[in-house]
Amino acid sequence: MSLKRFVLLPVMAFILFACTGNRVEEASSTAPSVTVVEPSVPAPTPANTPSSSQPLPTTTTITPIQNDNPSGDLALTQANIQLYPVPQIYAGDQVTFQIHPFVPASVDVNAVTVSVYVDNEHVITDVLSHRNWAGQAEGLYAWAWDSTNAIGSHLVRVEVDPHDMIQVGDENPANNVVEFSVDVGSSKNLPKAVKTAVWEITETDCCTLYTLTGTAAHRDIYTLRETVETAVSQAANKLDEYPARKINIYFIERTIGQGGFAGSDMVITYNDRKYTGGNLHELIVHESVHIIDRQFAPQRIKFLAEGLAVWASGGHYKPENLSERTAALIQLGEYIPLQMLVDDFYPVQHEIGYLEAAGFVTYLVDIYGYSTFRELYSETGSDDAATEYEALDLNLREYYGKSLAEMEAEWLAYLNGITVSETAVNDLATTIRFYNTMRQYQQQYDPTAHFLTAWLPPPREVRETGNSADFIRHPQSDANITLELMLASAEEALQATNFARANVLLDSIDRILATNSFVDPLATSYWEIVVKATGLGYEIQTLDFEGDTAVALVNTANKPTLNPLQFKLKPLGWVLTN
Repeated sequence: MSLKRFVLLPVMAFILFACTGNRVEEASSTAPSVTVVEPSVPAPTPANTPSSSQPLPTTTTITPIQNDNPSGDLALTQANIQLYPVPQIYAGDQVTFQIHPFVPASVDVNAVTVSVYVDNEHVITDVLSHRNWAGQAEGLYAWAWDSTNAIGSHLVRVEVDPHDMIQVGDENPANNVVEFSVDVGSSKNLPKAVKTAVWEITETDCCTLYTLTGTAAHRDIYTLRETVETAVSQAANKLDEYPARKINIYFIERTIGQGGFAGSDMVITYNDRKYTGGNLHELIVHESVHIIDRQFAPQRIKFLAEGLAVWASGGHYKPENLSERTAALIQLGEYIPLQMLVDDFYPVQHEIGYLEAAGFVTYLVDIYGYSTFRELYSETGSDDAATEYEALDLNLREYYGKSLAEMEAEWLAYLNGITVSETAVNDLATTIRFYNTMRQYQQQYDPTAHFLTAWLPPPREVRETGNSADFIRHPQSDANITLELMLASAEEALQATNFARANVLLDSIDRILATNSFVDPLATSYWEIVVKATGLGYEIQTLDFEGDTAVALVNTANKPTLNPLQFKLKPLGWVLTN
């Protein structure tokens, strides 16, 4: 059996109203489920949300990704093991194992061996490969188990350091072994569109686009062609560098991170229920920069790479005044000193880190010109010094005659002189809160989507080996759909600068995530409509409320075509009217 091991590609994202509430059983990545309690009171009230100005709620605090062992030695739990495709394995799937054991800092990750067995048959023995952006030790073993003809329950056993080679740092070998059952379903239960999906290729002047039949991207390919051409052109013009070859872009259904990543090729999430927010144009510009800039800066550091990508896009998720937005960050008290940020870029709060990087790049370009910045960018690499902060400091002295501390002080003085509108402050505060809540949702209900720990499947190999399930399938329980619709509604309100409405929705989502229960009329309305639509064989992609009416755009499992369903709030709840 051949074994393929991959590291992360460099890049570059609930209910019937009742006095007791309706309890949601927190979904695992393999089988999201929900327990519904029948309402003990009449129908929910209309899902109105205020549009007037209100004080902004406290920013959501996201739960850190945990990978701790209280005893401090090498250890493994079932929570540290993820199988792909998600959310369930079906016969015929090529199964990937992602292992995140706790490895003490004193132990070399590459010295830790992992063995995996299915029904006592050996599948994998290999070492861990790296630490991911969350700092977790990781072993990623792609397509290692062929589940063809394997319908039924199987015993999986995972062992770390199976031969007890690590003595210091693995004092308790008893916590190195995990056994659990995995159910493999019949492929007959998969929607026909998923089973029969094949890649189709569309050529444009700049790019080769890959879409899977039966998906939203395949449906919208003619619009996507224009979007891609415009975005790649913007990236090339801003960088003053044009692609040396056509860019391969893969459009997928599954959400990963904020919706895109790029290595040698680009992968973009394109689906109708886009709960991660942001504009497609800015996303493609951003990822195009990550591909094009390798032609003149193959060793660029993370802080500058992400800053350049946001600068070239004209904003992180939408058109933004990056200098005013960075000044707003200071007013919010959220600014992170560069000495802390540059060397620990990806684990910090995502929107803050990317905004600061973009604000710094914007300042250097606006004040000193792009040509000097490009020289700095091209010549600054992580190998220049012991840390990336020191590397940036060294090269700033070379090209600007100033240390990083001096340039940061100069930049901050400039930002403090900018007049910041109340709208800019509220927009940034709500944006940070939205993405904290969105990532908390991912951790609890779609953990394989979280950008710090996600597996980024190599798209070319996915296509060539026929493992499209890794790009199509994702959790689709009623709980997932409800929360994603609420997140999408919150982001839509944010884009419209209706911060009060966005925060009311986020309040409701936060309550669901904190209690795993639907406990307010707003969440009740979303949940009840989702459940009714699911019962009729539809999946809701968008849901809009207007007083006691609601309009949903829906599709069926086998057709990406969207059709409207209309609902009306009656004394006994929401009813379908068309």
